[in-house]
Amino acid sequence: MTRCHTPQVMTEPRHAVLEVVEFLTASGRWPAGTTGTVVEADDQRALVEITDDRGHGSDFVSLPHDKLASADHRSARAAS
Repeated sequence: MTRCHTPQVMTEPRHAVLEVVEFLTASGRWPAGTTGTVVEADDQRALVEITDDRGHGSDFVSLPHDKLASADHRSARAAS
């Protein structure tokens, strides 16, 4: 038998720019469950803009991707 020499790299989920996300943990004054829109992202973190109910920007928060979930996951959870 021969070994496969192709390493498989597992990557964390990465959120895309303009994706609506939900905080999985609290960050500063924002509790878990806060939603916002990703405005910048790299391999480790996403910069999320939080807006008020009129759509005015309130804050920007930078969080690791694993501390965010796509806001779509709420509707999938509710449907099950």
